[in-house]
Amino acid sequence: MPRTYAVPPPPPHNEGSTVAAWVNTVGCVLGAIVAALGIVLGDMPIIIGGVAVVVITMIVSFVLRLAGFGQKRTRASAQ
Repeated sequence: MPRTYAVPPPPPHNEGSTVAAWVNTVGCVLGAIVAALGIVLGDMPIIIGGVAVVVITMIVSFVLRLAGFGQKRTRASAQ
């Protein structure tokens, strides 16, 4: 007997353009630029600062998603 699967609901129409996504994108780009500048200058504290910016940005973005500023999660109903 063939199994039937529930079709998942369509995703929201924001195409991923949420506050959490923008904070994540801008923060990671800025952190990567700072880290790259540290690599070019050969200065370890600047490299660590850039990596810290990326890590802090990821945490802030995750908290924003939990606070409702990210894309809503949808799941298919199991049968």
